[in-house]
Amino acid sequence: MIGPAERILWQGRPGGNARPDVSRPGQIVIGAGFVAVSLFWMDQAMARGPIWLAGLPFLAIGLRLVLWRVWGPRLRAKMAHYTLTDRRALTELRWPLVGSRWQAVEIGPATMVEPSGDPMTLTLQNRSAPPLLFERLDEGPEVLALIRQIQRARAGDPA
Repeated sequence: MIGPAERILWQGRPGGNARPDVSRPGQIVIGAGFVAVSLFWMDQAMARGPIWLAGLPFLAIGLRLVLWRVWGPRLRAKMAHYTLTDRRALTELRWPLVGSRWQAVEIGPATMVEPSGDPMTLTLQNRSAPPLLFERLDEGPEVLALIRQIQRARAGDPA
């Protein structure tokens, strides 16, 4: 994924203190409702043959709304690997069964870089490309300084 002329400046991973995300309680409540109603409906429908299987998609949706909302950030942190080169920022998510998923953003003078939180999360975005996140970086200020240095170099500013 890294070009022959690219030079790796930094590699890292998210900090290990990812907490369960309960920032959207409405989504969790709706998901729990999906789970409860689908389980009740499936239980009642079992006496009528295989029609109870129609409740499985709703059960899956409810479980996803509850479990992924709460535990997704923690799982994502375990799978994420970050790389910063002299040209791009890259994230790799190494999912078991699915394989690696890469995302890259070319770093230039127009690249928007937004730091937030503690530990620092960096959001990088170019025009229409989806934003790239370096989440919960313990060495966030150093990585931000490297990105700013790359931006200056790509703009032709030697400082």
